[in-house]
Amino acid sequence: MQRAKPCWGSSVTAHIQNSVAPAGQPAPQNTMQSHAQYAVDVQALSRRHDALLRRRAPWDAAWQSLADHFLPTRCRLNPQVDAAEEGPMLNRGLVDATGILAMRTLAAGLQGGLTSPARPWFRLSLDDADLARSRPGQAWLDEVANRMRTVFQRSNFYNAMHTMYGELGTFGTAFVFELADPQHGFRFIPLCAGEYALDCDATRRVDTVFRRSAMTLRQIVQAFGPSALPETLREAARRNPEERRNVIQAVYPRENTQHGLADASRMPVASVYWLEGRDGNRHALKVSGFRSFPGFGPRWDVAGNDVYGRSPAMDALPDCRMLQQMGVTTLKAIHKAVDPPMSVAAGLRSVGLDLTPGGVNYVDSAPGQSPQAATPLLQINPDLATARKAMESVQDQIRKGLYNDLFKLILDGRSGVTASEIAAREEEKLVLVGPVLERLHDELFIPLMDRTFECMRELDMLPPCPPELAGRRLRVEFVSLLAQAQKLVGINAADQYMALTLKASSAWPEALDTLNVDHLLDNYAESLGLPVSLTRSPEERQQLRAARADAAQTQALTEALGKGVDMVRQLSQSPLSGPDGKQGSVLDGITRLLRNALPGGLARAEHTKKAQATGQAEQRDEPKGAKPEEYR
Repeated sequence: MQRAKPCWGSSVTAHIQNSVAPAGQPAPQNTMQSHAQYAVDVQALSRRHDALLRRRAPWDAAWQSLADHFLPTRCRLNPQVDAAEEGPMLNRGLVDATGILAMRTLAAGLQGGLTSPARPWFRLSLDDADLARSRPGQAWLDEVANRMRTVFQRSNFYNAMHTMYGELGTFGTAFVFELADPQHGFRFIPLCAGEYALDCDATRRVDTVFRRSAMTLRQIVQAFGPSALPETLREAARRNPEERRNVIQAVYPRENTQHGLADASRMPVASVYWLEGRDGNRHALKVSGFRSFPGFGPRWDVAGNDVYGRSPAMDALPDCRMLQQMGVTTLKAIHKAVDPPMSVAAGLRSVGLDLTPGGVNYVDSAPGQSPQAATPLLQINPDLATARKAMESVQDQIRKGLYNDLFKLILDGRSGVTASEIAAREEEKLVLVGPVLERLHDELFIPLMDRTFECMRELDMLPPCPPELAGRRLRVEFVSLLAQAQKLVGINAADQYMALTLKASSAWPEALDTLNVDHLLDNYAESLGLPVSLTRSPEERQQLRAARADAAQTQALTEALGKGVDMVRQLSQSPLSGPDGKQGSVLDGITRLLRNALPGGLARAEHTKKAQATGQAEQRDEPKGAKPEEYR
């Protein structure tokens, strides 16, 4: 297959020179790698990692509290090797799972609303709309979009996105790697909160990530080779291969890089691995690089110069804490009502008291009194209905804070609610989630499409680019459910305008002249996210309209000729007596009138009349029985 020409002029990864390694995989290490390893200052990278961890420290306590209430399994803040991957499987302090279930709904709603695997959620276009509507442009763009969707379907992209949406809604920050190579294809690796430390460039975009992960010595040998380990760890790997060590990976932009070179030490983005600890922070396990930053770090919302984002779960955390306290108090009240504290006779201290159902106790009683071994100290009758109502109010507040009412609007409110009311309520919710969608487009989806396109081009997975599209700038249009829902808010105004115009045209037909039907339908189709191939180009529309006008003109002429022939036939069959008493048809009379109406028609008529009169006189003078001259 012919390699596609660069067509992505607007992305930061555009026009990458052809090289040996794919764009998504670290460059191969060659004979110069050993020199590159010694050129990397691992201790400086370790100090930078420690500095980034100190900058992240104020967020750690908040992340742990958020994880306890909303996402218990996705926080790894403990740097100890033994606990790096293993933590408490369940949060025993929770008595109400509303926060966890609401976060699950938020993640599923974002998955279905932004990157649904069941429907197209993006399409490709060009900076030139007319060129994008051309037949070659449409065919190439549709083919590239279909191949990109196939790449996402065959990889773990959608699973990684679902995981990332949960972390984004909980911690306000998420990070995922995108790697690609001919052997394993495309792979997406989402990181847990606490595993990574981020840094931003001058434009406040994430361009640096330090990742800590625990690996066994056997895994380290498989990944980096036995020669990369210090001698002490080689011996330890032979004795105890399941011993775990922390491995740090740093991915950051290099300075003074030379683009187009396959040398690992000169790639624009560096990738360095080393072991955490005294025996590992002197030399790197592996030094490689990427041609573009291989990860995405979207934030839900960012305040000022913060590196990490803020999440809706942070707003709902006070309610979730209060709900847990309300649940504990309610459970205590129920326990006291069901199993209250008892007052037991002192004489039973030696023999004990059986309070189990069906238990038998032998008690002495005074004459005339019923035996009482124990009596409740407190008579508690809790108002469970009021407590349950208060808890439901807090639960609804948590669900609203996590946008559950937006994603469950139609399902929960379909009974007794009209479509217009649902649309109006949906518009209000979309106004709240709109800024989040814009940030996700800028920090996640646009870089994702740029990098995926470049990786596919390096792997020769794109169709040949038509010559007229070479060098043009590609544009990504998102047609997901939430993106289309935002656009449909503006369609309501167009519907109202069209309805008003049609209503006014019944009284004033000239009102239809104000509608530009082509632009109206084009904007409608774009807002609905329909493929460009479903609409015709302006040139095709002009040709169809010209052909339709010619056909209408020909039909009108044919109908007029047919009516004329019928009229002539009727006139020729209608009898009419002339001024001279001769019998004829109406058509003959019209013919004589037309002849007389022509210039010189009266003179010819007089001449004809005189000639007829002269002929009649000669006929009277000729003897009877005489034959015409030609018979003589």
